[in-house]
Amino acid sequence: MPLLGKAEKGLLEEEILKNLQAHYDQHGPGALLVDGVRVVVHAQGVAIDHGEQADPLAAVPLRTLFTALCYLPEGSPAMPRDALASLATEATSVAAAHINRIAPG
Repeated sequence: MPLLGKAEKGLLEEEILKNLQAHYDQHGPGALLVDGVRVVVHAQGVAIDHGEQADPLAAVPLRTLFTALCYLPEGSPAMPRDALASLATEATSVAAAHINRIAPG
């Protein structure tokens, strides 16, 4: 039985999107595309970090997601704010898969 069902994934996606939006608003449109930035899920909730969180339940490097890859051309990469929902959906899928792997079989 997975740890995260459909309802939990929905809540996780909402939290990830809130964190992405806050990070974007605070640091600008290129901040989420910096190498090493990731979404982490840990016992206290969801965060955006640069590798500081040791041993989270899930860690999703943002530059590995398709939505982010679309905005990584040569030069100065920047992501439009309206792409954050897609980024959150992708990050949620990857994070949920990581978390559900630790469910007892």
